[in-house]
Amino acid sequence: MPKLSVIIPVYNAESTLRRCLDSILSQSFRDLEIICVDDGSSDGSADILQEYVLREPRVHASAFQRRLETVLARKLALLDAQGKYIMFADADDMLLPGACETAVRLIEKSNCDVVQFSVDFEAEEKDIPALETFTPYFVSRVGEIHGTNILYDCFVNHRFPHNLWNKIYRADICREAVNAMPDIKLHHYTDLYLSFFILFFAESFRSFRTVPCYRYHFGGGVSTKVPDSEQFLGLCESGRTLPLMEKFLRDRNAYETNVSVLDAIRSAFSQDIVNKLLTIPNLTREIITAAMDAWGGDIIFRFLEQTGMFKYPCDSRLNLVSLLIERYNADRKTIAKLQSDLDSAQAKMRKMSPRSSQVLRSPARATSRLPSPVSSTIRQEITSSPQRVQFRFVQKLPKV
Repeated sequence: MPKLSVIIPVYNAESTLRRCLDSILSQSFRDLEIICVDDGSSDGSADILQEYVLREPRVHASAFQRRLETVLARKLALLDAQGKYIMFADADDMLLPGACETAVRLIEKSNCDVVQFSVDFEAEEKDIPALETFTPYFVSRVGEIHGTNILYDCFVNHRFPHNLWNKIYRADICREAVNAMPDIKLHHYTDLYLSFFILFFAESFRSFRTVPCYRYHFGGGVSTKVPDSEQFLGLCESGRTLPLMEKFLRDRNAYETNVSVLDAIRSAFSQDIVNKLLTIPNLTREIITAAMDAWGGDIIFRFLEQTGMFKYPCDSRLNLVSLLIERYNADRKTIAKLQSDLDSAQAKMRKMSPRSSQVLRSPARATSRLPSPVSSTIRQEITSSPQRVQFRFVQKLPKV
């Protein structure tokens, strides 16, 4: 039985998967296994996994025929893991030399449930802004935390990030978390969702300032990209996690203790949603309606007011405000004030020169009908067809 299990969800990662696997297999710490779950990839990822499974007994893999998203992939891997400790890696990132040895030594030395180590970052694209404002958040500096303070310090005080890949975990805590975690098909915020449950069950957390153990390739993942319409609808769907987390807390008589945690998560979700909403080049009525249905007009209004929606008017903001006013459930005085501010902003836009106005306006809006969000449940997906295919100890990877 290996001491450490490293879990990697894989989806269309053929360009980076070898780099990731090699960085783990070359670690000085040898008592480990790598568990990969291919989440319905349509590229050559499955062939790469077959190659590694056949030549390296420490690599194990499973596959889904259709994409069920990272949450379920990690859950399956955790239930299959044999190690005493768990680390997570994304298929487009890598572990740095000595990472596993350092992480295992620290968690055994501290006797904590969760231990955070240092990471570094590398931009995938030249035009990505400097990472000076992004990196400090991941610096290990909080020391030791116990009990209910762990969830609070992560999500309310923001003393350490919720990301999975900069930590090592006791495996029994992770298994307890995934057994209690409701299944959900989730496109975004998957680290946050699983971290919430793991940190709930954790009794102790310790952060160490170490040499960098993990390299995050910034700009390679969907979370750092400007979303298109379909991806944004997936972002809106993330709101479905909040009722699940609330029910989980209420069932354990832990809601009152952690209500501020849920409020902080809701606030972080809504701010990220509105930020991304304003970056979509083809902002359609359907997209705005989806955001309002998921999060409510009041949350969007408050955020837009904080960011100066009328001070720096542009077509995307003013069209968003116009639709919000139509549907916003507020008193007449508030609506009148908003309408007055909107009229003033539109007048300001009309006075701009054609050149400056063109700079501020968003591109022409798409008129194509948006696809409906996926509505089927994970459990229906699993039972409808035999989608899991084991690679372990096989001579040839089955077609998936």
